[in-house]
Amino acid sequence: MPSLDITTTSPSSWKYLSEGGATLVFAYAGPPDERFDQTVLRLRKNSTAVEDEKSITLFQTEIISCLLPQKHLVHMEAVMLSLSWLETVSNLCASSRPAWRTGDIDLKCTSGFLAPNLVSSPISVEIKPKWSFLRPGMRTCRFCMHSSCRGWTTSYCPLDLFSSSPSRMKNALYALYDSWTAGAATQNNFRLFIGGGLVTRNGLLPILQRLGLLHSSIAEENEVRELVVGTLHASLLQPESLTLLKTLNRLQRTLDGVGIEGLASLWDKVYLGKKKFGEGILQPTLNEWKLFVDEYLEHQNSSVSSQAQPDEVHLRYHILSYLLSATFKDCSIMIKLPDLHHNSSPPQITLIDLDSKPIQRLQKWLEQDRNIVYEYTVISRQMLKKECVDDLDRSTDRLYN
Repeated sequence: MPSLDITTTSPSSWKYLSEGGATLVFAYAGPPDERFDQTVLRLRKNSTAVEDEKSITLFQTEIISCLLPQKHLVHMEAVMLSLSWLETVSNLCASSRPAWRTGDIDLKCTSGFLAPNLVSSPISVEIKPKWSFLRPGMRTCRFCMHSSCRGWTTSYCPLDLFSSSPSRMKNALYALYDSWTAGAATQNNFRLFIGGGLVTRNGLLPILQRLGLLHSSIAEENEVRELVVGTLHASLLQPESLTLLKTLNRLQRTLDGVGIEGLASLWDKVYLGKKKFGEGILQPTLNEWKLFVDEYLEHQNSSVSSQAQPDEVHLRYHILSYLLSATFKDCSIMIKLPDLHHNSSPPQITLIDLDSKPIQRLQKWLEQDRNIVYEYTVISRQMLKKECVDDLDRSTDRLYN
């Protein structure tokens, strides 16, 4: 049971900050309180698969921390909630939420998460980079195929952001910024926070001016664009940032060893059509995750071979591997910037949204993946197929040999 009771604070002290598909985030804005100053509260939506808060925190502290440096992870603490308190918070934030967002606060939750406020600095940026690699045999990356099928107005390609080329990385940042200023809010790949609050494209320039974060000579939106992208670019070119991007790319790539189609094929070989894909399998336990990570780390530099006659143990390994890859594909990068003047000090970069993925989504992912590939194939017959550039030389990548 959480020891910290957040219901001792007024619901009005928690201001809506942002949300994703599974959670809403609130920043503390009440009277000085050393327990809650500079913190955010994460509340689960009612559309989220139920998983107890202890399991979620242990997954982060005992599994994710084995794969990523602790300094880039968020410390979370479970806090007590109550029905009446949550109802009040839900009512207070209703007018602040975007109309296109779905799912309300899960009023049945008895606990939530408290974490450091990563947007409390003058300027913070959230980037959800998505898939950072090309799948075998493909010339277009998963994100670019998906964006074409959805009709998204963006030239962003994750492979550019994760490349070793400074110019490609900068082009990716320009694309993210331009999609944001074009109003592509539902894509959710780029968000900007200033003075602790989420800002829109129309409010950026006046807020920067009001807070004194711009030189008096800067008065045009294009100049702000250059400053934001330039500062982000300088931050991501720092050695520590480049190392983190490389690590995230490696985790996404190596954990997605067989892909969702390969996983479905393994499933059919094991169950011979007696079970639908993903049917009747349990969510991994913490101990199972620990054993998997130990095995993965032991063999990450060698190929993951396919057995001639795969068994349930072999299949289970690849299921866990794909689930963990999905976690890293869907995480966000939070970058705290001290100013917009290319400060040479290392930025604070943190990865968030690193929860385990529900095993029940396997069939949904398979169907979604097939739909994207089919729709993109149809679309690309009428236009030039995009060629995304993966820095990895597949001839030296033993995972795919």
